Amino acid sequence: MAWSLLGIMVLSCGAPAGGAEDEYQHEVSGAREEIYIFRTSRTQRVRGPTPACKDAGFESTAEDRYALASLMTAHGSSRIVRSHVKDVGEFLACFGAPVAGKPIAMYAAGKVAGKDWVGRGECNGMPSQPPDKRALAFNCNLNISGLPEGYTGGWATSSTLQPSLGKDAPPDAHVAGFLSTSIVVMRLWKAPAN
Repeated sequence: MAWSLLGIMVLSCGAPAGGAEDEYQHEVSGAREEIYIFRTSRTQRVRGPTPACKDAGFESTAEDRYALASLMTAHGSSRIVRSHVKDVGEFLACFGAPVAGKPIAMYAAGKVAGKDWVGRGECNGMPSQPPDKRALAFNCNLNISGLPEGYTGGWATSSTLQPSLGKDAPPDAHVAGFLSTSIVVMRLWKAPAN
């Protein structure tokens, strides 16, 4: 079966022993860093400042909640073939007011693979936009802190398509044919061994 599962674990079916896969195993063994890849699905939106966003460091215009899930990709091409395999975490996100030509402030707090984390950073619109004007492309970059003991920090980046379907659209609204909302890569760094 030619699939690999991305997210909390990597599934490699039928890989020969001692091949190229083994050559790179040291990179993902978890000794120095852990890398997580997941998709997000918005489950809730509350407009305006909220108590959950009081630690954001800016006045929040919206609080969103997201469910996180692992993905399945085709082994030979890495194209996503299943966009929701297993739930792997959740987070809330707070966003600052959009100002033309400037990044949007973002604060997030959540859990992935049982690890709590906090992220602070910003989101930017992308020059390349999909042909369907109901989906807006942007990316967010967060510095990660608030991790369990043994981690020094980390970084997360997203490739996001946000549905733009009007104020009355439900929080989990999506544009058919597009993955809503994000594909996220999170890298967590471990403290050096003494």
